[in-house]
Amino acid sequence: MEQQQCNANFLRDTEPHPRGRNRIGRKIRACFINPPIRDFYTTSIRRQPLGLLYIMASVRDAGHEIEFINGHSRKRRIIPLPETFSYLKKYMETHDRRLAFPFPGYAHYGLSFDEIGRRMAHADADAFFIPSQFTPYHGESGILIAMARRIRPEAPVITGGHHAALYPEYMLRDAGADFVVCGAGEESSVALLDCIMKGDDPAGVPGIAYRNGASIAMTGRHTGENIDSIPLPARDLLRPGDFSAYRRMAVSMIASRGCPNRCSFCSVRTIWGDRYLVRSVDSVIAEIAECVERFGADMVNFEDDNLFHSRERAAALLDGLISFQKKSGRRLDLAAMNGISIEHLDDDIIVQMRRAGFSELNISLMTRSAALQESHGRPFDSGQFAMMARAARRRGMNVRAYFILGLPDQTAGEARETIAFLRDLDVKFFPSVYYNVNAPQDEWPLQRSSAFYNESDTMTRDDMVGLFNECMKPR
Repeated sequence: MEQQQCNANFLRDTEPHPRGRNRIGRKIRACFINPPIRDFYTTSIRRQPLGLLYIMASVRDAGHEIEFINGHSRKRRIIPLPETFSYLKKYMETHDRRLAFPFPGYAHYGLSFDEIGRRMAHADADAFFIPSQFTPYHGESGILIAMARRIRPEAPVITGGHHAALYPEYMLRDAGADFVVCGAGEESSVALLDCIMKGDDPAGVPGIAYRNGASIAMTGRHTGENIDSIPLPARDLLRPGDFSAYRRMAVSMIASRGCPNRCSFCSVRTIWGDRYLVRSVDSVIAEIAECVERFGADMVNFEDDNLFHSRERAAALLDGLISFQKKSGRRLDLAAMNGISIEHLDDDIIVQMRRAGFSELNISLMTRSAALQESHGRPFDSGQFAMMARAARRRGMNVRAYFILGLPDQTAGEARETIAFLRDLDVKFFPSVYYNVNAPQDEWPLQRSSAFYNESDTMTRDDMVGLFNECMKPR
């Protein structure tokens, strides 16, 4: 009865209402929504949707009005397990600790859809930006798109992110979006809003897809050129609690976009194509200075896909970080939680990282197997990985090492060899369960590390759960 009343209130409060005016030719009011997620776990740093914050800053800088609803909040509410994951009940109900499901219950992380709907209804928006970043969470984005359609049918819905760029036709035909931003979002989003404002043909907007009658039109992929010229992310729209992560006041940022490597399981090129763009060191330092002074940040997490693409770049950036802290008298905790690709690291760079404030080195082996490393395009081998892990440990850094569990053609025996290799290095290590970004549509919700879905002839689901739990045992 309580839920029925809540739904009734939501429908009453969000009835479509005419605005009584036409904003063609005026600046547009755009409502940006960071969707909540539903999963078995989440991380606090996700409450800062960096890509969306960049786009909001650019749209605002262009003179348009913006409203931000951060649907991914601290709130956590256990919800019933979807039938899609019923195969996991075996592990949730077992008394065998080796095969026990390693995550807490399935939960909704963030604002309820009812609450988001009420905020959307009061936003007076001329356009909605609702990203679809990660494939397993496309359903949450789809719910918000449908809500926007009901609340304000005349307002176009714009989406973007990795999933939307991978599957623009689905987002337009099935999810109901009007436009998909397929690459770098800042310039394209501003140009698209200007186009909507003027009533122009969207064919002239770079890097988008849209419905053109019965067909889908695409204007190419726009990757941007000078990322130093992009306005800094609109962090002023975040709540104080959104900065709280790992018991610090943390901000996420980037010093580059894209990655020159070609690892087979990665979707980075979906957004950035073959381009790898770097910011000037001065630009990076200026942003850090703003985050420290304006938002009280004492931790900076670099979300780059490849932070140190060359030794020269690594040295220059680290020198800048060291100099800033020396001059400002501030000591920062620096991190790169996405992981650092180690092909250009050496002992001198490790020393500089430690001096700059990196207390931890996050690195991914992928697998011990040389054959699998080669077949998946990994740019370094196990020997180099071991050398860098040991160098970091000698310099007093923690090392968080990751490997992929359940890679295609990986055997349970090979996974055990990888685990033994990492144990011998005396580092903290964690398995990331393989998921397929190119899976068919009916498997999209299952493509997440917490679902243990992609079993194979060489590794069963029992193998994956058992090996995962083995890695989590205290050592």
